[in-house]
Amino acid sequence: MKRLTKYLEGRKLAVALMILVGAGNAAAQTGGWLIVRSAIDHGIVAKNSHYLAIAVAIYLVVAAVGWILQAFLIRGLARIGQAIVIGLRRDLFDHLTGLSLRYFSQQKAGWIIARLTSDVDAVSDTLSQGMPTLVSNVILLPTAVAALLIADWRLGLIAFVVLPPALILSRWFQRVSHIANVEQRNRIAAVTAQIAESVSGMAVVQAFNRERRFQAEFDALNAANREQATYVQKIFSVFFPSIEFLGVLAMASVVYFGSHLYQHHTLTIGTLITAIYLLQLVFQPLQELSDVYGQLQSAAAAMVKIASILDEESEIQDRPDAPVLPRIEGDLDVDSVVFAYGKDPVLHGVSFHMKPGSCFALVGESGHGKSTLARLIGRHYDPDQGAVHVDGHDLRDVELRSYRRQLGVVLQDPFLFSGTIASNIRFAKPDATDAEVEGAAAAVGVDRVAARLSGGLDHEVREGGAGLSSGERQLISIARALLADPRILVLDEATSNIDRPTEVLIELALDRLLKGRTSIIIAHRLSTVRRADEILVVENGQITQRGSERELLAQDGPFRRLAHALEGGEPELAAAG
Repeated sequence: MKRLTKYLEGRKLAVALMILVGAGNAAAQTGGWLIVRSAIDHGIVAKNSHYLAIAVAIYLVVAAVGWILQAFLIRGLARIGQAIVIGLRRDLFDHLTGLSLRYFSQQKAGWIIARLTSDVDAVSDTLSQGMPTLVSNVILLPTAVAALLIADWRLGLIAFVVLPPALILSRWFQRVSHIANVEQRNRIAAVTAQIAESVSGMAVVQAFNRERRFQAEFDALNAANREQATYVQKIFSVFFPSIEFLGVLAMASVVYFGSHLYQHHTLTIGTLITAIYLLQLVFQPLQELSDVYGQLQSAAAAMVKIASILDEESEIQDRPDAPVLPRIEGDLDVDSVVFAYGKDPVLHGVSFHMKPGSCFALVGESGHGKSTLARLIGRHYDPDQGAVHVDGHDLRDVELRSYRRQLGVVLQDPFLFSGTIASNIRFAKPDATDAEVEGAAAAVGVDRVAARLSGGLDHEVREGGAGLSSGERQLISIARALLADPRILVLDEATSNIDRPTEVLIELALDRLLKGRTSIIIAHRLSTVRRADEILVVENGQITQRGSERELLAQDGPFRRLAHALEGGEPELAAAG
């Protein structure tokens, strides 16, 4: 939990003020009972009504001040706690967006969602609800002990006899409950991951009649989560009653020994009554801290999981003092690039050079490295050997954001966010005007699609673009790329899933998008590949052929075999890489 202290920067004065307020509240609570002792002994027992009236008045003022301070403490700590949570959530999300694609390919989406939701919520609940209890009682405990010693040191020693077993019990609870809570966070994440996967693949689940199998998996994960939650509650069921029993034992001891002292006239009745209530103030923090301690342990376990993401270092990082890449011309040079996801290289010394404004197409069988090469150009990965240069700059030596702002990518299955068509186009350039968005939409034909929908460009799009055809989603993604005005463009199988009604619009949109830009096309349609100035055939991570379509068809090689894979129709080329 120490890493949360970084979010207190700029709030240290507020924290110090809250500690002072907590101290004042504790002094009001304990001091009030010392006033009660004086009222009993010098007012009631001595039958001094004037003294009693003054003591009662002072007690009411002190109690009122304590109530005000407590309300101020709760609000102030809750405000600080929420500020910490906002900072934590922001840093966590920002760190996630900076991690490499390899991390997301290796980690389940549901596991990541659990970190951002249930784990952050566990920390939030502790900071918002548990922190006022924690701070006020941590201050109240020693204050109450001190007040008890002031009232009568003999009765105060009873608290010191009972406190060591309570501390030993607390230490046991801390160790055991921490391990149990971490495991519970794991099982909650497993349930969340299974739900996310089931929802994402529901169409496939229903198509293959696998609902019962997924239900059985969910039931098993849910049962494991319930079993672990029950175990955690068993630990609490031992700890909390034990703390309460120690409080009862201390109270019984004070009553027993106090009565003997009173009978021997070495203790006043006011002191005995005050000692009983002060002892309650000693064990009240222990009991309330016991309650919040379980919440604190849950939050600590959640922070372990959150820290596992925050401690994850991105494979793609800017070098210290990396310069901002100025506006580029688009000269692209792939120089002897070698890359491996694991031990075995996927690319073996790939080299080619593209002049600004040129267009190359990458074709080849599935899994031979085309999309990997595109990701290296986008600097989603760094090569193990060799380099990718843009305008003479090694991509590893320049600020990544400044390069990505000049890079456009159109994927096979474009993702649309919930919102309007216009907001999805504007995603590439948040500060774009309405006129610029409308211009990009009109340039690629999105306006024709929008005209058939309610609201036009303000038509609400559901998450992922549900309700729109694949071609319509692709047109919107092309308009998005056009608005960004990239100098280098990567089309990764952007025409593979086009439906016939929008095919013509897509082809026209691509002509508009490719014009004047350095472009890499990964495609399986000859109509798209023909746009390229040069075609590169990728086999087993190497470029085995390169040239124009006519030159490659004239040769007996892999391109001719790919082009004639389908007889009687437009040849299609394998796309996935």
